[in-house]
Order: sequence, then C-alpha cells, then structure tokens
Amino acid sequence: MKLLEKIKNTLLIDDEAAKEESIEDIGDSLEYGDFDRPEIIEGVNLLLSHIPMVKNDTVKESMLHAIHNGIVYQDIASEISLDLLLPYLSTFNEEHLTYVLTFLGFSGESKYGQILKTFIHHSSEEIRNTAEEAIIELEYRCSNAK
Repeated sequence: MKLLEKIKNTLLIDDEAAKEESIEDIGDSLEYGDFDRPEIIEGVNLLLSHIPMVKNDTVKESMLHAIHNGIVYQDIASEISLDLLLPYLSTFNEEHLTYVLTFLGFSGESKYGQILKTFIHHSSEEIRNTAEEAIIELEYRCSNAK
C-alpha cells in the first residue's frame, strides 16, 4: 500500500489502539521505507494538519513520532508545513512540545528562531533544554544553507 493511501486510511480509523498501531507502522515505513519524496512530504503534511484535532495523547504522540521519523530519516523538515502547528504550541503537553520544538530546529527556517527563543525560559527544564538544542540545530542548518 502506498504511503499516502495508508495515512488517509489510518486517519479514518475510530478505534484508538488500532489507529495508534497503524501510525506506528507509518513511522516505521518513514524510517525504513523507500518512497517518492513528494509523497512523503504530502503524507507528513497530512499528519501535521491532523495533529491539532487529535484528543488522545497516545495517538498524538505516535503521530509526532512518525513525523519525527520522516524529518530525521527522509530529511524533509525544510519542505513540510510546520506553520500548521504554531497556533497550537500552548496546547501541547511537555512531551508533545519537545517534538515540535525539535521539528522547528531541524527545519533550517530562520523564522522559527524567535519562537524557539521564547521557550528558553520555560518552567520545564526539558523544554528549556530542547529549545536550546533546537536553536543550535537551527543555527547550524541556517549557516550551512548559505
């Protein structure tokens, strides 16, 4: 089954455990699979667009992990629509927020620098550390893009 078709079918699953399992399979596919780059980007953007609507924290985390696999193993952070998550930053729990901050760092988009800097003084040490690491990654990617 093609990646995009699998993602679309997964998003229609009502059973949370089955949905989580299918999303984990998608994450594995993004780590180990060989897909057409435009399909990967479209699939990850589809997942990104659904994140704010997901109420189940476990399913949301699985989606974020799958996106993380796409970003890390397919190197697509600069080509996906991370802006979709920005209006919802304050709604993420600590674990979910660490994923999103990491995504912003991997994007190589300097426009995310100011957003990341707002988390340097967060009450959570994990968020502060993640923001600092994301800023370092962002600066590295920005300097290598020139």
